[in-house]
Amino acid sequence: MRRFPHLAVLGVLLPCLTLSTTSYGAKKKAPAPAVQTYIVMVGAESPHRGVGFNAYFPESVTIHVGDTVQWQQNANEIHTVTFLAGTTPAALIIPAAEAGFPPTPSPLLFNPVAVDPAVPADGLYDGTTYANSGLMGREEGQVQEFSLTFTRAGTYDYMCLVHGVMMSGQVVVVAPDVSVPSPNQQMAEGRKQIARNLSQVPAVLRAAEAQIQPPVKNPDGTVTHYVAIGYTEGQIALMQFFPDKLNVRAGDTVIWEMSPHNDMPHTVTFLNGEPEPSLVIPVPQSSGPPLLYANPATFFPSAPGPELTREGIYNSGVMEPVPGTTYTLIVGDMTPGPEPYICLLHDTSGMRGTLTVVPRHEK
Repeated sequence: MRRFPHLAVLGVLLPCLTLSTTSYGAKKKAPAPAVQTYIVMVGAESPHRGVGFNAYFPESVTIHVGDTVQWQQNANEIHTVTFLAGTTPAALIIPAAEAGFPPTPSPLLFNPVAVDPAVPADGLYDGTTYANSGLMGREEGQVQEFSLTFTRAGTYDYMCLVHGVMMSGQVVVVAPDVSVPSPNQQMAEGRKQIARNLSQVPAVLRAAEAQIQPPVKNPDGTVTHYVAIGYTEGQIALMQFFPDKLNVRAGDTVIWEMSPHNDMPHTVTFLNGEPEPSLVIPVPQSSGPPLLYANPATFFPSAPGPELTREGIYNSGVMEPVPGTTYTLIVGDMTPGPEPYICLLHDTSGMRGTLTVVPRHEK
């Protein structure tokens, strides 16, 4: 994390022979700095390349007591801005029944402690209490911006409850007589951090492509194809399938396997023209935000038949980032042409693939 130097502001002492409106010499105090708002970008991505950065930009921001920090959602991937203040990080998804809620419309629930906003009175924050943006994202009902005004000097660490401690940030609050970089200067530093991450993507991409397993020809003439799911290195997330395009034939097997270098959950989902299921099912409450149930159509496996066809939704369900986790389909007797699929969690971030069905005699 970057640390900005704290430069002492020199007071200006009037010459002792200069008189004010009184008969005594006096020090003229420099005016207190104007209250300012500092912007922190939450995440970043290049969706046309399937590349995301799970970080805050800038990772560390230095402000004066009384200044405000505003976090702005900067990616399709969901995040939180969470100041724990000594508490234990809350799990993102929990069993509904164990939390005392009905297990319908789903047995899984997005933990209200993690996804509901927890904002101190008037947004004034002294670092002693839990504070949370709630679920930040670009879909309807998700938070786009989150602001806190810091009332006490200190160093305050925060994190994303979706991505864990690998996505952490810091706010350093100093007294008004300490010089700090301007909001524009610190925003520029955040953009430099994004540019540095972008410069590392080609090397990470080469490493991800190196993990692709070659296809295996079976005794019956069919082929088993392998697709690696995702790749992460540090704060760089490649939300891609490797390879993302395959030529297949009826009877071939395709095995999607979680990359051992992947830290994010994904799905393998063939929609076949059906509407994409939502991530959550909101259930209104008599007071407060709605409960966000994990949509079973997204989170749990489904398949209308034993072989992949062009009818109905085939879904792996949410695959946790555990190396060796696989999803397997056999290509059915399908007419030639493309059969697209997506990750339901990251398709808006560019995570898409295609099986192109070709006749048996074609390569």
